[in-house]
Order: sequence, then C-alpha cells, then structure tokens
Amino acid sequence: MLAALASTAGAQTTRSAPAARAGAQAAADTLPLPAADAVLTIDLRRLFTEVMPRALAGDATRAAQVNADVEQFKARTGIDPREFDSMAVGARLVPLPSGAVKVDRVTAVARGRFRPDALVASARAASKGTLAEQQYGGKTVYVSSINDQLKLFGLVKSRVRELAFAVLDANTLAVGEPEDVRAAIDAQAGRGRADMTVLNFPRAAGDFAAFAGRVPAGLLSGVETGLPNVDRAVASIRGFYGTVGSSPAGLQLMTTLRAGTEADAKQLFQTADAMRQIAPGLIAAGGQKAKWAQGLVNSLKLTLKGTEVQARLEVPQSEVSTILRSL
Repeated sequence: MLAALASTAGAQTTRSAPAARAGAQAAADTLPLPAADAVLTIDLRRLFTEVMPRALAGDATRAAQVNADVEQFKARTGIDPREFDSMAVGARLVPLPSGAVKVDRVTAVARGRFRPDALVASARAASKGTLAEQQYGGKTVYVSSINDQLKLFGLVKSRVRELAFAVLDANTLAVGEPEDVRAAIDAQAGRGRADMTVLNFPRAAGDFAAFAGRVPAGLLSGVETGLPNVDRAVASIRGFYGTVGSSPAGLQLMTTLRAGTEADAKQLFQTADAMRQIAPGLIAAGGQKAKWAQGLVNSLKLTLKGTEVQARLEVPQSEVSTILRSL
C-alpha cells in the first residue's frame, strides 16, 4: 500500500523544514542504510497508530486485511512491525533490456523498542528450527528461507527467497537479503553508507514518509514513447524527491522530478499537463467504477520551476478508502 502511495504524485499545503525534521521521521534519516540509488523513510509508529486507522475508518474489511498482513509477516519472520518507530529503505535502480527499471537490492533498517533476545527467539519459532546463523563484522546475521510471496513489514508485497536480519544495536534492526544485511552492517561501521542528504528538502509536520534519489546515468535511455522529444526529456531525469502526508482532511502527496536542463523540464511539464487534460476522457471510458479518479485529476497541480517539475495532489478523506480498495 505504501509503495502505491509514494509513487503517486501529490500535494502539500505548507512546507516547514524545522517542524518536519522532528520525531521519528527525522530519526529515520540517520539510519545506517547501505549505498542506494533511492531511499524512502517512514514514520512507522504514526503509520500504524494514526494514518492507517484514519484512512481505513470506513472500511472494516480492508482494515482487517492490513492487520492480517502484519500478523502474517510476524508469524513468518518473528518480526513485529508495530514494535518499530521509524524505518529507512534503500534500493538500487537497474535498467532492463526491455527499457523497464528494476528495483533491486532492497534493504530496510528500522529503529524501535524491540527486545533483541525476544525477537531472535520469535524468529527461531517462526522458522520451525531452520533459522541459519552467519557471523559478519562482529554481528550475527540470521537467515530464514521463505520462498513465497510476503508483504514486507505488512506493507509491500514481494517475492522473498531468503529473508535475513541482524540486530545492529539494542534499538536498530537491518532486514533484507543476506548480502544486503551484511552491507547494512558495513554501513553502520561507516563503510559504503547511503547518501541521505538527498532527503534534505523542506517537509511539513504532517508528512509520515519521504523519498528521494538520484537516477543513474542511462537508466531511462531505453524508454520509448514514440515521441523523440518526450523520450529525450525522460532520459534526462537526474533525480526525484517527494513526501506523503496525512491530516484529518485526507492525504497530501508531492513528487518532484529534476531534469538535466530547463528545456527538458519544460518538455516533461508539457507532457504531464497534456496527460492531465486528456485524463477526464479516459476516466469517463472507465465507467462508474473509475469516477472517483475525476476528483483526483481536478485537484492535481503541476508546476515548473527551473529544472524541476512538481506534482501535488490532495486526496480527500472521503475518497481515501475508495482509492485503497482499488489498489
């Protein structure tokens, strides 16, 4: 669910960097992630205790499913996502021959109030005695064979072969594939650490998630739309950043793309604006089930400033559960 929200363009009404950098969201910016092209930070405590209950208040079925996903993750891994306050996720962006982009080497580092001994004991019980141990950098890496679809931290569905974790300190846990957890151990020791300065942009007190990254050279060069100017503009994207916020009024989302030149940014803006203008016709063709999307298109705001194109979106609370059901 969170991945779908974070990838949606959105809005923010006021931006205050000092207010935003307080609490668990700011703490997530300091977590020891290994080198990554893209990073995402989440205020997990607020997500589970405030954002989700409010978003799903009118949908008991979906709320029960979210709780079931969290419980399943705990049952399969021994890790209870609700014991953590903040989390940072890093990933590599890899081009595929088809022109698509693969999100690879996903690593999560979470900080909270868990008891390391109890967590390891729960992991042993969940693995039914098959939990393997590896020593690396003075830490123990625990590896469990999953070989199944699993919603990581109860949030994002992924095909998991082996899930590893390591207790970095009394309050911090690294989770991912074994080699990525080893990289997190290195990162805690100051080796190969992700550049978290990409998250140094203004945020609002209502933001519970922030994401940013640098696009590797050539990553988007395989994108082909049939429109050379658009292809060139897309290939010129150098970076991105954004936020997801929550308030009693609904969800506030923002995404900014940074192009290589002002001319390319203008082309991106014109393309996005053209798509926004033809969207009502596409929505109408979708029938009554797609009607909710019209309000989102109407609230979408696009701005162009220098080499940056920004999209802002306000999702009214009355529409949040409808959108989540469609994901």
